[in-house]
Amino acid sequence: MKETTLKVLRTLNKYKVIIVIGIGVAIALSVGAVYFVTANARKTEVVWQSLWKINNDLAASAQRQDKEGKERIASLNTAADAYKYIRDNMSSSSATPWVLFQLGNIYYSLKNYDEAVRAYNDFLNKYSSHPLAPIAKQSLGYAYEEKGLLKEAIKQFEDVLAVNNNLFAAQEGWDAGRCYEKLGQTSDAVRLYAKVVELSPNSNWATMAQYRLSAIK
Repeated sequence: MKETTLKVLRTLNKYKVIIVIGIGVAIALSVGAVYFVTANARKTEVVWQSLWKINNDLAASAQRQDKEGKERIASLNTAADAYKYIRDNMSSSSATPWVLFQLGNIYYSLKNYDEAVRAYNDFLNKYSSHPLAPIAKQSLGYAYEEKGLLKEAIKQFEDVLAVNNNLFAAQEGWDAGRCYEKLGQTSDAVRLYAKVVELSPNSNWATMAQYRLSAIK
């Protein structure tokens, strides 16, 4: 039975298909499924450990900053390479959304906004329902803003605003209002700033929005 099980597992691994040839194989497949779940759990654990190490190394580097920031840049590039390796070789892990999000953050920190946009969009295309999705959209908006693509940035900010009614939404209203103001679309800026005050009147975002409203009017 053990030899049969191993043979079936090798066949499945080679051809990537499920072969049904009776109860004996069904039992073998069930054993294989248990193995797959266990292996996947191990892979996920390895990925989370890698994430912890990468972030820990970045934090340690930040505490040893040289005046020119060369060590920080080198550390960020090393982290980007590590995240890309995990993305390309361990994509079935449940930690993958965090890998993609962090990869976008690393590129943003490196001011490589094209790659940041690519990473954030990769995240959103694959994990649009993930709890991190609103933050990824916000980050994507910031990356677009840095590239001067203000309309694209506004879309990300307003998408978050449309499905939230909290302090985070107030921040996105402020972000969208800023971009509208940069575009010279003051009526839209006023609309968004007023929305910020409505959503969270006692927040810092509301204070800044009220200041801009008084300046515009």
